[in-house]
Amino acid sequence: MAKVQLVLDSHCRLGESPVSYTSGGIHFVDIEGCRIHSFDTVANRHVRDVETGGRLVGHIVASASPALPGYDLIASLETSLVPVNFEGGDCNSSPIATIPELHLDPATKIRFNDGKVDFQGRLWVGSMAMDASRNVNNATKGHLYCLQRATPLKDTPDASPLYELVDKLDQVGISNGTEWYGDHMYYIDSLKFVTKQEVSVFDFDAIEGSLSNRRSIAQIPKTRGVPDGMTLDADGKIWAALYGGGAIVQIDPETQIELMTIQMPVLCPTSMAFGGKDLSELYVTSGARGEEQKGGNSEHRGGLFKVCIPGVKGLSFSRAFTA
Repeated sequence: MAKVQLVLDSHCRLGESPVSYTSGGIHFVDIEGCRIHSFDTVANRHVRDVETGGRLVGHIVASASPALPGYDLIASLETSLVPVNFEGGDCNSSPIATIPELHLDPATKIRFNDGKVDFQGRLWVGSMAMDASRNVNNATKGHLYCLQRATPLKDTPDASPLYELVDKLDQVGISNGTEWYGDHMYYIDSLKFVTKQEVSVFDFDAIEGSLSNRRSIAQIPKTRGVPDGMTLDADGKIWAALYGGGAIVQIDPETQIELMTIQMPVLCPTSMAFGGKDLSELYVTSGARGEEQKGGNSEHRGGLFKVCIPGVKGLSFSRAFTA
């Protein structure tokens, strides 16, 4: 039987984007609290948090890019991707990429949301309209991008941008969970539904970073909550958070069968990452504001939780951006 334990009563307005390290460390964000947190799973203590200067922080990923020395994270701060020196408490560096002007809308606020690094070290990050879930006209204004090294301009190499943000998918509602396994990429657009919400899969060309042949591999009834962040276990099974449904689920992408449901002590789990010393601990973030909006009042809403599931380990620690 799975064991669920509160490890940090962080009171996040919207906790998200857990990043795990071989050291046992965990970083995660409070999107609306405008903070990045660090938690030590070995010492079982909160290490520190860094403010983002009042800017919403959609996600973070670890950075090990030789082109960005001195920076250990990349954060999406509203419409910008910014290298962060977390240890130095510095979130004020110049952006390395921004949402393209033609994808912004003067009538509504667009921001980056969830993001993750593939096995080739490229960052995939999505965007959303701030009111996408409330305004049907804004429910497809998001995109999914891939951040990669730019091709130098032949005539002006010194003026060439270091990175380019390549548009991979349009007509996105709320870009959320992303993961890779073999020649597949799994993806959750939390607003892509008619009567049932889905987890999608693409055929994925790892060399080109191209997507094709999108199809549904799991459908979640709206009564069970909204599929949000995801991760994969060592057997290639999907774990997805059901925001507003108070649970996380394990899904077999091959058979499209839900294998396990674990109830959480909060209504709005948001995302998760396997971590700890040997990837046997699943760390789950949550949001307080969403629960309060839905009439929930669990004591530790917005907290960070550890879930231990007998026989289940993660596929990998969180991958770092290396481009």
